[in-house]
Amino acid sequence: MDLEIFPIKTLSGKIKVPPSKSYSHRAFFIAGLTESISVINNPLTVGDVEVTINALKSLGVKILKEKENKFLIDFHKAKLIAPEKPIDCRNSGTTFRILCVLGLLTENGIRLSGEFLKKKRPILPLLEAIRQLGAEIEVSEDEISIKPVNVTPKKIKLPGDVSSQFITALLLITPLLKCKGSDATIIELTSPLTSHPYIYLTLDMLDQAGITIKQEISESLMGNLVIPCSQYYRGQIYDIPGDFSSAAYILGAAALVENELEVIFNNLDSTSPQGDREIITYLSELGAKILINPHEKMVKIKRGINRNSSEDISIDCRETPDLFPILAVMGCFTNKVMKLYNIKNLRSKESDRVSGISRELKKMGANLEEKEDELILKKNTKLNGADLNHGDDHRIAMALIIAAMFAESNSHISNVEIIEDSYPTFIEDLQKLGAHFKIK
Repeated sequence: MDLEIFPIKTLSGKIKVPPSKSYSHRAFFIAGLTESISVINNPLTVGDVEVTINALKSLGVKILKEKENKFLIDFHKAKLIAPEKPIDCRNSGTTFRILCVLGLLTENGIRLSGEFLKKKRPILPLLEAIRQLGAEIEVSEDEISIKPVNVTPKKIKLPGDVSSQFITALLLITPLLKCKGSDATIIELTSPLTSHPYIYLTLDMLDQAGITIKQEISESLMGNLVIPCSQYYRGQIYDIPGDFSSAAYILGAAALVENELEVIFNNLDSTSPQGDREIITYLSELGAKILINPHEKMVKIKRGINRNSSEDISIDCRETPDLFPILAVMGCFTNKVMKLYNIKNLRSKESDRVSGISRELKKMGANLEEKEDELILKKNTKLNGADLNHGDDHRIAMALIIAAMFAESNSHISNVEIIEDSYPTFIEDLQKLGAHFKIK
């Protein structure tokens, strides 16, 4: 699907934010490994989460859609038995990495394939950790095979600054390992944690499911995670909250309006332990007027950012990497220097997000400097329309659409259905608020 994007001056109205992708992934995996029935209300079920759902079904997990937004998950088998053919994880890093560790619980091992491998996204440190726990691993360009040989909980070493999904995958699976020679798996971090709010989200969901994990993490984000073995997940009801990571892009769009406005975001719980709720702090620091109602799970934007402020700003993206693309766009409409730093790990996401957003914003006339670990946007005030390329990355696509909405002339972007990976109604919601698109 192609999209022509016309410049606008204002937005108004209300939308309901889609369910959290991160919560949905974790809820389906936890519920799928619970030896009783669990209920998941209001999950995201498209894109990468659909990959997770189909993978669990292929392993024998029953996932039944009781009604529109309610799913029953049941698994009563003694062993997980993977299909003979490789499970295609497409480009879902969360699915791929968790399934790698899940291979330790299977009867005869698991085979995985997908676009994830073709893009050479980071996986080797996690495979080494799984090998330390007793797996036999074979790696090729197209497939990874993991077979449990002598699975034993033990102390393993793992870098914390490559991907938080390495840690999440181990936290979700290793509590279920049977005690054998040791009573716990210990993850020793060899470098500080990155994106640690995602790990805290995992720990919070595990705690609610009855899993005990001891955190020995210092202020420098180094230390150990101690995970006792032979634990069991407790069946429960999961109510998936709205996704701050996805909402951030339309929050950013509303904050680019130059006059007074009123855009209401429903289904946003400001008390949720989602790291990307920091978008509210960032936009407020840029001058936006934002009202929060935790009781009604509502966020309202009343005034956009101060485009005329001359005070420079620096934002550390280490803990909120998914906000980087929209923050880069915001920096193109301020009369200040904005520096976004600690972004090196963004080069190995669904795409190289640093180079991708830099290339396209330059195409629109942005004055910026790209470095290995930072992006500097230099007192931009406007962008021009362009023929844009998101590089098959849903967050780059969303960010570029927002940039184009406030450009000086029309823009064009193809294959916008990629956005369904995280925000299925993104185009529709923007249209509700007054965005002007032509869909081809």
